[in-house]
Amino acid sequence: PPRKRVNTILLAAVVAVVVGGTGTGAFFAYQSFNARRTAGAETPAPTSPPAEPTEDPNTPLEPDPINTEILNSEKTDPGKMTVADAFTKKVTLAGATFVRVKTDVTTKCDEAAAGRFANTLAKQDCRQVLRATYVDSKRKYAVTTGIAVLPTMQSAVEVDRTKNLGSNLWFRGLPGGAGSGAERVGIAGGYAAGLVWGRYIVFSYATFSDGHTPTAKEKKLGKVSGAFRDETAKVVERRITG
Repeated sequence: PPRKRVNTILLAAVVAVVVGGTGTGAFFAYQSFNARRTAGAETPAPTSPPAEPTEDPNTPLEPDPINTEILNSEKTDPGKMTVADAFTKKVTLAGATFVRVKTDVTTKCDEAAAGRFANTLAKQDCRQVLRATYVDSKRKYAVTTGIAVLPTMQSAVEVDRTKNLGSNLWFRGLPGGAGSGAERVGIAGGYAAGLVWGRYIVFSYATFSDGHTPTAKEKKLGKVSGAFRDETAKVVERRITG
């Protein structure tokens, strides 16, 4: 049969894990993303000439694969991000509607992280860290999500290797102002999720607004964190899809 063109963007499946303590969260794995063509299996040589393949001219062809390797370096993926690029004022995820209550963009990346992890962000010439904190309409959840922008994929991977979740060496939660419902996101236990895609580290950290560490039965928070990670990853995806 005629070959079809396939458009594939691979997304990470990273399971959120509960973390107690000072609220810097847990980061589990990274994946480097590249579009791939599907390869068909080899077929035996025919014993007689095959019929000429035909294709319905009205059947639309799928688009060409997207080359995600441009995300691996600022030379092929130039330009800074802004709050407007990265974070909407309101978003509905995991069955709840969240409103943005705080944002922060800094080129002093170490100020958005802790310990050796923060030092490595600076050492690897981190360009900027963007963070936003959201609270749901019932003020049950407070979530910090964000993106760290590095010059290359290699530098992003090097930063990721220095995280130590047991010692809270990761990104810091971004507390909201008094009365926002996000005052404790920087000190509460919660769930976090993240990935490395090209030169970007995408992260999310979900807590309960009242600051209590989730119990083993309170698993919805993990879905909230994963949903924010996936939503924030779309910001990176738009760098290649427009």
